[in-house]
Amino acid sequence: MTDDGQLLRRYREEHAEQAFRELVAQNIDVVYSVALRKLGGDRHLAEDVTQKVFADLASKAGRLPEGTVLAGWLYRHACFTASKVV
Repeated sequence: MTDDGQLLRRYREEHAEQAFRELVAQNIDVVYSVALRKLGGDRHLAEDVTQKVFADLASKAGRLPEGTVLAGWLYRHACFTASKVV
């Protein structure tokens, strides 16, 4: 398993789709769990929020500051996105 920071850097600098797939695979359960909890157990909305969080990561990866703790960013963004849905 590769470190999130390394994978994010590879995705940013090399546009390595495999690195992004690994990032998603390593973090999807946490993002989904956060969304599910924030949305009161609504699985369908939690899936939508999870998809939105990773779509946002793909589009914003190049603008994240170096040294960003990805797990923290994903958690915060999942909470924010879920609250917008509610």
